[in-house]
Amino acid sequence: MPIAPERHRLQRRPGSASARGVTLVELVVSLALGAVLVGALFNAFSMLGGRSADPLVQRQALAVAESLLREMELQPLPGAGATAVATPGRTGFASMADYHGLVLAGIRDAEGQPITGLENYRAELSVVQQAVDGSAGTTGWWARVRVLAPGGQAVELALWRAAP
Repeated sequence: MPIAPERHRLQRRPGSASARGVTLVELVVSLALGAVLVGALFNAFSMLGGRSADPLVQRQALAVAESLLREMELQPLPGAGATAVATPGRTGFASMADYHGLVLAGIRDAEGQPITGLENYRAELSVVQQAVDGSAGTTGWWARVRVLAPGGQAVELALWRAAP
């Protein structure tokens, strides 16, 4: 008995596995949205990446300023009777006052050796007598360190030190 051709036709029912799929319009829209999202993420990461070195430069300038200020702080106060000795670098300085007017174009250690990576930094130091309200002018010293980083950023630290 021959089978009628109408019975062999596959009938698609809504929601069946053979009816699932993505139309061309849906595919194009999803690709366009994905491209916009990837472009926005790329732009955000490139902006952050371009500025990621700025904090490092500022932290290095701050570390240089703290180091030089601490070096000055460890020196005796002026007028203690010691005199500066001519030595390479700053090892022969006899008091805080010897740092006044010192300019370092390229940061160097106390012995005068250049520090790698800090060649483009500049430090300006000053030490002056400073009076605080209610005290005599010779009892204190104001020490200031200003460090200029390569990008033009400046860090300035200061301290006031009095005789014991």
